[in-house]
Amino acid sequence: MPLSPLQLAFESRARAFLASHPQIRHEWRDVTSRWWGSRRDLICAPGDSNEIFASLTRDQLTVGATRGDHEDFEDFGRGLSDDALADQAFGHFVDLIVRAGYLAPRPGEG
Repeated sequence: MPLSPLQLAFESRARAFLASHPQIRHEWRDVTSRWWGSRRDLICAPGDSNEIFASLTRDQLTVGATRGDHEDFEDFGRGLSDDALADQAFGHFVDLIVRAGYLAPRPGEG
């Protein structure tokens, strides 16, 4: 599945993060849909009661928890770069992982 620059920006951050934190169980899923377009999903703690997910579509990143809310990150005329959106979404993603207890916060945080 060819990825958009936005998807690539988020995925590169996530892959580097997960490589440095191998204790976080995760899986990538490519989802194709004729009607909604294709997306790539990242699921952390798959099968647990509170998975943390990132759903990467061509123009939007959605980050959330299965037992909670999700937040959408998109430009839609705000003039943000793909890197700026990926940074915002990735920061939220890591925050959710920490709050769910899958990664201890750094000293002085949380």
